[in-house]
Amino acid sequence: MRALIATGLIVAAATARAGDHRADIDYYMHHYDGADIALSRFQCGEPGAMLTRADRSAWLICYGRFAANYQAALPVGRNIPAEVADAMNEAELAAAQQLMNQVFVQIAQEARQQADLVLLAQGEWLSARSASGLLPDLPVQTHRLPDRP
Repeated sequence: MRALIATGLIVAAATARAGDHRADIDYYMHHYDGADIALSRFQCGEPGAMLTRADRSAWLICYGRFAANYQAALPVGRNIPAEVADAMNEAELAAAQQLMNQVFVQIAQEARQQADLVLLAQGEWLSARSASGLLPDLPVQTHRLPDRP
């Protein structure tokens, strides 16, 4: 009987904890847009507006800050606040990671395109393939996060 009561209390506590974070869980599962890792967050400027070599160099330095932030957010799901991740069940966490992975891939592709435009404007006339050696790579983590204790 005590085991049954203890189990009920654990389930009730988990449900209450998830209820406190339901809006956050829904955001990460269905509405995550990557604003916390996007290049636009760093306000580097529009690639087409880089008129001087100094402008382009400053943009590339800003891009480096973006790339460092992007990599710090890996593996996908790392930037879900701990209290929200703890309130998620396994299926919710998997759904959030799947959406976040898609968003990470899109953000990396868009950032690479903008960086390539800046490099082309700088007179380097590099293909995206050769440019990848000059800019930090933006890896995408597609593996699930380890289970949290």
